[in-house]
Amino acid sequence: MGMAIKRSAQPSDPASGDYYESRPFTELYDEYFDRVNRYLRCRVQSTWDADDLTTVVFLKALEKFDQYSRTSPFASWIFRIAHNTYVDFMRKNRELPVDQEEFLGSEPDDTWQPERQALTNEEIRLLRDRLDLLSQDQKDVLMLRYFADLKISQVAEVLGKSESSIKMISYRGLQKLQKMYERGDSE
Repeated sequence: MGMAIKRSAQPSDPASGDYYESRPFTELYDEYFDRVNRYLRCRVQSTWDADDLTTVVFLKALEKFDQYSRTSPFASWIFRIAHNTYVDFMRKNRELPVDQEEFLGSEPDDTWQPERQALTNEEIRLLRDRLDLLSQDQKDVLMLRYFADLKISQVAEVLGKSESSIKMISYRGLQKLQKMYERGDSE
């Protein structure tokens, strides 16, 4: 009699050293589509372009899925593709980063009061202005970290830097943002 093999839907723990991603592309697509789309929407002005870029990212991933080693987290691999696709798009179009009102203000919430919506839009505008004052490395790290919800190790893989470098860039970027907020300006 043969033994039944129980296949886990979740990857093994990467900290254990025996990481293996066994899920099919369709499950990974469902899990990561919104995160990749959110990351790209915060990077480009047009939501249409962000949606198109998201499609391009997943088409590239599907075409190369057989080359994905599955021994590292899928998030690192897909966000490397997303970041490279974004960089290629920026080189080709020389576009300015996203207008924050269009990114976050596009989905109206009927439960909010107009005063609260106005304050939120102002806070978003101030954050966007302050993010624009950071170095490109700091923006990349913070966007991947907080908009794409990646771990430090995954951000390091995506950007091709060491984890300690990513931690330092993140720390310095957050410190700079904090100082700007404490001063109450965006200089």
